[in-house]
Amino acid sequence: MNKFQILSLFCFILGFIFFSLGFLQGDIEAGVLVVFPIIGGSSIYAFLGAISFFMAIILFMFGFTSSLKSEELDYEHGERPSQKKTSVKGGGVVLIGPIPIIFGSNWKIALVLAILAIILTLVVFFIFRSFLF
Repeated sequence: MNKFQILSLFCFILGFIFFSLGFLQGDIEAGVLVVFPIIGGSSIYAFLGAISFFMAIILFMFGFTSSLKSEELDYEHGERPSQKKTSVKGGGVVLIGPIPIIFGSNWKIALVLAILAIILTLVVFFIFRSFLF
């Protein structure tokens, strides 16, 4: 496990603790819509739990990509194969409601896609604002 994966696990456990404290105090409610769990609350525990889970997901993605890079460098004791190296860089964003799922083969691409997903979510929110309220 690399440092990003350890931090991801720590943030996940911390988020679970915050949500548990919120449930015990009655500030957080939970439910299931079809197969998707829904957690809602209006306390500091709900906010800190959501932020912790979000950071756990982000850190896990960075940990996964950095572990792939280290495996690539360790190929045959640090020697790269004599084949010509070709690489394809790409990524994508899947928006499920207001929640973006971002993936990419490069952290720079993932960062650009994260910024574009935030901008797209804000644009859609402002366009359909009159329908929401």
